[in-house]
Amino acid sequence: MAYFLEFIPLRAFFKSSATLLVSLSLLAGCGEGVSASEAPEVGVSTAALLGPGEHMREVSSTTDAAGNQTFVTEYAAGIYNLPDGQSGSVASVTIKTFIPATGGTSGSCITSTIEKLEAVPGWTTTVNRAGGCDREIRVEVSNSSTRQEADFSFLMIFGKTRIDSGLIR
Repeated sequence: MAYFLEFIPLRAFFKSSATLLVSLSLLAGCGEGVSASEAPEVGVSTAALLGPGEHMREVSSTTDAAGNQTFVTEYAAGIYNLPDGQSGSVASVTIKTFIPATGGTSGSCITSTIEKLEAVPGWTTTVNRAGGCDREIRVEVSNSSTRQEADFSFLMIFGKTRIDSGLIR
């Protein structure tokens, strides 16, 4: 499941509605799913702070005096959708993103870094790319006993944002 969003102009638009757009785009992908035989073995709760069916949660958001924005958001990783309509995740990736006030100008970039990784028992997370200045974050979520896996990816650059929570396969 990949989600593509276009933010123009990013700095003016982002603060007011980016979280809503990401939430709506993540929810729009809920029609895709796995069959009951492919459903992950999960307990009664999903990873970290995220509840069943919740795909992201804003942890904090600040703007300093210069207009630089920093926000921390927890994203679902390893998504499953059951035939009865229930959905959730087996892991979460918490990302800190810094957007400079000079956004979009030459030499400025959005910096995204992993703050925290969590997974339900039986599932592990492996960082393949840690992010950075206009760099992608990639995390593999896997369960060695069931041989299921998912690939989470996150990229935020000026004019383009891509978040793929990774459907379990």
